[in-house]
Amino acid sequence: MKKQEYIEMLVKLGLSRRESRIYLALLNKNSFTATEIAKVSDIPRQKIYELLDNLIKKGVCVEKIGKVKRYKAVEPESVFGSLIDQFKSNFEVKFNEFELKLKEREKISRELSDDLSALYEKNRERIDPLEYIEILKDKKQIHKKWISLFRKAKQEILGFTKAPYTAPFTEDMNDEIDALKSKVSIRSIYEYKDVIKEELVKVISFWISAGEEARVIKELPMKMLIFDEKITMFALNDPISLKPSITTMIINHPSFAKALKYVFESVWEKAIPFEEFKIKEKV
Repeated sequence: MKKQEYIEMLVKLGLSRRESRIYLALLNKNSFTATEIAKVSDIPRQKIYELLDNLIKKGVCVEKIGKVKRYKAVEPESVFGSLIDQFKSNFEVKFNEFELKLKEREKISRELSDDLSALYEKNRERIDPLEYIEILKDKKQIHKKWISLFRKAKQEILGFTKAPYTAPFTEDMNDEIDALKSKVSIRSIYEYKDVIKEELVKVISFWISAGEEARVIKELPMKMLIFDEKITMFALNDPISLKPSITTMIINHPSFAKALKYVFESVWEKAIPFEEFKIKEKV
């Protein structure tokens, strides 16, 4: 299939022509700087940052931070899923028309998946050792990364857990339960400030039944997960508005992970064991 045909199909899935050109360019190497993307996609440099920001919000690419900010394509299967989900949430016409357009998009995503996934896999191994920081802003991508890191963990997972969550809690969370079935040690500290305590107890009880060890504290500094003293995943509040954020950073650096493990252990010592919390709060 020719490049122009790929572009036409991506446009039908919901990207603009320029966004499609950028995504196809990103698939050709593990990561690019904004200047490199502008050059290979033949898009004016003054427009490239706005387009990249749009693609990050759509879950099409992620921002990586090292000595120089770089951008990386998200795997095609996830991109197509995100674009179809966005189409579903934004559609405002008659049901029959919705079904027709949805089937068209699903057909296009299947046709593109094999070709673009092969290109993505071919180039993902060309990794710059400085690219150890990844930024995700799309809820679906964040949740998928979380599950992936859970599954890959071999020894230990440590977590600070607080709202907002990237996925709603339900008792039918098969992916999460599967991730907990391994012999990995999992400890989590939950924040109870500004939450409905009965609901929090329900959530914690669920995870304890799945093999987690839990404690509770009034307030946590941030959302955080540490995997095997190597990879840290965390989200910080907006420094201006102080509002909670789902923007998530993943740092693959053992020294950074070990430093934050000291923070976790310090808070763990101060946190209340779950059973003690239930007695104290009468829930």
